[in-house]
Amino acid sequence: MLLFITAPGHSYTVKSLVERNFGADTPPCQVTTYDAAFYAKHTVQATHIFTDMERLYDWELVLAGELYRSIRDAGVPCLNNPAQVMCRYQLLRELHATGINPFTVYRADDRPQPARFPVFLRFEADHGLPLSDLLPDQDALNARLLALREGGFPLRGMIVVEYAGEPIAPGVWQQFGTFRVGDAVLVDHAVAEDKWLVKYGKRGLAADEMFANEKAAIVTNRFAEELRPAFEIAGAEWGRADHADFMGRQVVYEINTNPELQPLKPQRSPIRDETLRFARQRMAQQLWQIDFGNGAPLPFRPGETLARHRSRGWPSFRP
Repeated sequence: MLLFITAPGHSYTVKSLVERNFGADTPPCQVTTYDAAFYAKHTVQATHIFTDMERLYDWELVLAGELYRSIRDAGVPCLNNPAQVMCRYQLLRELHATGINPFTVYRADDRPQPARFPVFLRFEADHGLPLSDLLPDQDALNARLLALREGGFPLRGMIVVEYAGEPIAPGVWQQFGTFRVGDAVLVDHAVAEDKWLVKYGKRGLAADEMFANEKAAIVTNRFAEELRPAFEIAGAEWGRADHADFMGRQVVYEINTNPELQPLKPQRSPIRDETLRFARQRMAQQLWQIDFGNGAPLPFRPGETLARHRSRGWPSFRP
């Protein structure tokens, strides 16, 4: 069994695994939240997968780290140590420092002066759309940050990201998603947009040539070893890296520890149908490799900080 621990409101990401409609045979899966796990007297015999570290308050992250250690010490395998997994800002700084990425990021509230432009703004902990379009120079960045502050928009938690992207064809940008599942790194899918921001993919944009290239990349696991160091730096044993080709190499934009795994949907291209089925079957095989236990109740001893939290009943400060 696999047990995913998510921030409240974000358990939908693994719904296809829990409801067994992933598109391939997978181990039994359950999902719980940190709020529930912090007060639980028992857990279950299952591989515990910790996610959503960027969505936790600082004090919750401390508790999550102690929960990880407590469950691991009970003899249960755990993935994604909350004390070690890097969130977006730290990860992108490290990937730049180690030479994997040619771009870096800055704190928006720290008088940022990027070394290269254009840049854009986003919240570090958010997986939605950026807060700005591409800003061409320092004056434009300064003006945007000033407008946000004067408009009552706090800059804390906001980051400035140096843009690094290039189209794969005129008016077409593409991004790949590659998963880490235990020890395995698995190229999973690609999405394409008609603008620099590649997020959800634009239906009808890709042609057969793109679908064939996507299939070749997934079947051969083209980027696996190139991306493995990024996962190792991030401390991520479960998650998805979003990456793209830039200046002849793969650059990593983020590693999401709680990526959404939607049920398979029919595709307009038979090539892509076959490709995504292959990717799901391969991932399912690896999920079986990290499977542990039968879901039976398992008591565990909480650490001192977690026990003190339980006795004091600290609020979660969540709605």
